[in-house]
Amino acid sequence: MTAISYLDHDGARLAYCHRTGDGPTIVFLSGYMSDMSGSKAEALDAWAAATGRAFLRLDYSGCGASGGDFEEGTIGRWRDEARAVIDAAAPGPLVLVGSSMGGWIALLLAAELGDRVAALVGVAAAPDFVDWGLWAGLGEADRETLMRDGRLEQPSDYGDQPYVYTRALVEDGRANRVMDRPIAYAGPVRLLQGQRDPDVPWRLALDIAERLNSSDVQVVLLKDGDHRLSRAPDLALLTATLDSLLETICAT
Repeated sequence: MTAISYLDHDGARLAYCHRTGDGPTIVFLSGYMSDMSGSKAEALDAWAAATGRAFLRLDYSGCGASGGDFEEGTIGRWRDEARAVIDAAAPGPLVLVGSSMGGWIALLLAAELGDRVAALVGVAAAPDFVDWGLWAGLGEADRETLMRDGRLEQPSDYGDQPYVYTRALVEDGRANRVMDRPIAYAGPVRLLQGQRDPDVPWRLALDIAERLNSSDVQVVLLKDGDHRLSRAPDLALLTATLDSLLETICAT
C-alpha cells in the first residue's frame, strides 16, 4: 500500500493514497460506509503497481482513515471531498471507478469535470439509492423515526456495525438526483452489474446507460454476480475492463 497522505478540507482531514504512473489517473470511489482498504481498492492498487498506472483512492470524511463525523456526511459533501482530493493529487485526466454509492458520486463528478474524465466505470453503481433503496425500503414507522430524530440505524449484511442513515443524507440525496434527467457525460462508460445483487436492481444499469449522453456505453451483466463483485473473476473483469479502456484512450 502506498503511504497515506492527508488533505484538510471543510473541517475534515481527508486521507488518500496516490500512486504515480502513466496515463490518466484511475480514481476509485468507494461505497456507503466503505473505505479505501476494501478488496476492490486493494486489487486496483496492485494492478496499478504491476502495470505502472497512476492510481488514487480516498476515504470520505467519517470513513476509514479520514477525520470528521460520518453522520455529517452527504452525497454532496462526499462528492466535494472527492473533487478536492482529485484536484490536489491528480489534476490531469482521469478514469473514475465508482462502486455502489461511489458510482453515484462518479456520475456527479463526471458531469462536473467534463473532458477531464477520460472514461467512467461503474461497479454495481447505485445512483439515487436514497430514494429507491433507502426510503422505499423503510416502513412508515422507520421513516417517521428518521425524519423526527435525524438518524436511523439498520442492520448491515456487510459488517458488524449497523448502517446509519440520516435525514441530511436523504434530503441532500434528493437534491443530487441524476436519474430524473439526461446524465451530462459523453465519454466511454462501462457498467459492471451482478444479477444476484440484493441491493442494486440489475436493471438500474440499463437505466443509467439509457440516460447517459454518451454513445459509448457498455453494460456487462454477471448472472451469478452479487453486490460486492469482489471474487477473483470479478476483479479480473474489472482490471481487464480498465486495460481495454486505457488501450483505447491512449491510442486516440
